[in-house]
Amino acid sequence: MSIKKINKVGIVGAGTMGRRIAYGCVIKGKETRLYDIAPEALKSAQQAIQVLIEERIAQRKLPEDILEKALSLLSVKSSLSECVREVDLVVETVPESLELKRKVFAEIDRYADPETIIGTNTSSIPGSRLADVTSRPEKVFNFNWGPPDDLKVEVMGNPQTSAEIIEAVLNFLEELGMIPILVKKEILGYATNRIWRAIKKECLFLIAGGYISAEDIDRGWMLEWGTSLGPCGLMDIVGLDVVHDIEMIYYNESKDPSDKPPQFLVEMIKAGKLGVKSGEGFYKYPNPAYKQPNFIRGKKES
Repeated sequence: MSIKKINKVGIVGAGTMGRRIAYGCVIKGKETRLYDIAPEALKSAQQAIQVLIEERIAQRKLPEDILEKALSLLSVKSSLSECVREVDLVVETVPESLELKRKVFAEIDRYADPETIIGTNTSSIPGSRLADVTSRPEKVFNFNWGPPDDLKVEVMGNPQTSAEIIEAVLNFLEELGMIPILVKKEILGYATNRIWRAIKKECLFLIAGGYISAEDIDRGWMLEWGTSLGPCGLMDIVGLDVVHDIEMIYYNESKDPSDKPPQFLVEMIKAGKLGVKSGEGFYKYPNPAYKQPNFIRGKKES
């Protein structure tokens, strides 16, 4: 069997992850379609992708002449069927709900061409729990993208995913300049993502118990590991609502009370403190405290 080359991509879901993946595709010359049930999300996504490209051009991370070409490769679609027909790969990026993802996967399978690969960008749900609603479980896989400038992408098949599909996906990611990390056997939450999840869980536990502040967790982490932000700042980037939904996947799997998201996180979400996307989470944006020169020493700006 020849390895399929992925040139045309349909992305279902124009939220934070959908637009990041679309950005990663168009700057590398891949024709990309974007669909979302909310028209305003599509308009916002187009603007956000343009801003990402312009920022990277200004930072000299992208060539100056890339903007027009990249944006010409991006199209928004008014229906899911328009988005997924005649593409090589469909990527689902809807919220972290098994019921919702299964519904969307079944609809994608209904409209996509038989040879089209279907990927989910879920942070935790095993692909086997989605593949069984399709007629092509051997063409279903998981991958998990990070922030726009993070090159790591975890890739994971389900027990029925063919080796050729995994190879096609790995080749595609390398063409995008990404660094794929292959999870050899399906597991809830991937592999390196489970390590990050253990860190998130412990941070939430410590904050909920009043043992330490989010700021001091991050200061300690940044000092220990020489990073530009800590776990709480990173959770803000991910989105605290997304963090909550991921933790609920683990809790629903284990029924272990220690896996349940703490109440303070629920209250933050109810108050609209979702992180970067809402302007406030553990920090206030667009100028979070951890970016200030005196943050590491615990001094506030005067």
